[in-house]
Amino acid sequence: MESLKHKKYRIVSKKRFYLFLTTILVLAFIVFYSFKVDAGRASEVKTDAVYVSSGDTLWSLSKKYVSNRMDIREYIDEVIEYNNLQSINIKPGQLIYMPIYNK
Repeated sequence: MESLKHKKYRIVSKKRFYLFLTTILVLAFIVFYSFKVDAGRASEVKTDAVYVSSGDTLWSLSKKYVSNRMDIREYIDEVIEYNNLQSINIKPGQLIYMPIYNK
């Protein structure tokens, strides 16, 4: 049986080798930047500032702003995350920013 030896590769043409490496790097950068996320657009959510009145809940406020295509529970989760709330409890006089999505 033949012994399994590793082939040793030798660079015959440095010019072709560097051209190959440059091509691989250019392709890697193209792939990397094509999947780049534009975080600037994600932070440009339109919002409406709402002062909480007595008797208001996140549910009642969210019903006014939620899109027909979105579940109200998901919208409330986004409101909580956007306002950095620790719980669903809100107090009168508190300022809440409600994200606005096209209905």
